[in-house]
Amino acid sequence: MQQVRLWQITANRKLSEIPARFASLEEWIEDWLADDISVLDPSLLVIGRQVRTNFGGAIDLLCMDGEGSLVVVELKRGKTPRDVTSQILEYSSWVKNLQFDEITCIAAAYPGIAGTLETAFQDRFGSELPEQLNQTHRSVIVAESVDASTDRIVRYLAEMEVPINVATVQHFEDESGKEFLAQVYLIELESVQPRAQRTSARSTYRTVNGLQDLADENGIGVIYRRLREGVRGIFFAQGYSETVAYVRRLDDGGVRTLMLVSAVPGDDEGGVQFVAHATRFQRYMNVPMGDLRSWLPDNTAHSGIRGWSGSSKEERESAEGLEGLFHSIEEVDGFVAKLTAALAR
Repeated sequence: MQQVRLWQITANRKLSEIPARFASLEEWIEDWLADDISVLDPSLLVIGRQVRTNFGGAIDLLCMDGEGSLVVVELKRGKTPRDVTSQILEYSSWVKNLQFDEITCIAAAYPGIAGTLETAFQDRFGSELPEQLNQTHRSVIVAESVDASTDRIVRYLAEMEVPINVATVQHFEDESGKEFLAQVYLIELESVQPRAQRTSARSTYRTVNGLQDLADENGIGVIYRRLREGVRGIFFAQGYSETVAYVRRLDDGGVRTLMLVSAVPGDDEGGVQFVAHATRFQRYMNVPMGDLRSWLPDNTAHSGIRGWSGSSKEERESAEGLEGLFHSIEEVDGFVAKLTAALAR
């Protein structure tokens, strides 16, 4: 079991041990961590507190690191070793499937995030929010002490490359009444990084600029770039392996993908292939499907889009999409001009 001992160096250069206090601090620890997560890990940003899951429980703290990976933080709160480990694994299985728009919605609902997740991430890490979030995740149990059973279970899971750890937080008080908090991890942090993070978490993804390079290599860079520049300010871009998603920020702080554009030619003539979520254009931009269809190239046809990430039950049952190819800058400019004019009304 992990045990922390603390000494004070006295005026005569002697060591005086500060005794540990075992008064329960669990009611305070969550507040302290929410206020300053660096107590646990200086490389984290808290993006949610008491986050409700689909399993009925609530994650104490949901955090993000500088790579955009998520970290589940759960307090032991007197739970048995079996209960706390099974609960945090259940929460992690839910977190594993969170999509970009779901993560930003969680952050938007958290009072500790001032403004947008993008702004908070920039302020915390000094870099832009990654275009791909949640490519890996890990879990941390926070406890005032670790019993032998929890120690054994967590070490076993870590050996099986399940990214889980325990942080022991202990309370000390010296003779003058000054209080101290100490923290130590059960397992060295580098030993419990998710496997994908140790290799190449982004090996199947490209940045937005990387997708532009791919379009250039494929001979469609001019049209692809014209569309990207035209919709800048209307959408923000999120990169995938061969496709850029054009994402619209909603008034409630959430986001939705409205259009996908491929950096790989859609035909032998060098057409830039797109898929537009017509139902979302109507709902979130007040653009009727008929108008949207008239703004797009003549080759546009209906497309199946009901399985898109973040789709509501209604969208999965009845959403409509449009797909086609831009073959010229004129077609792109026409679409952008109509869309811009509609938003200005």
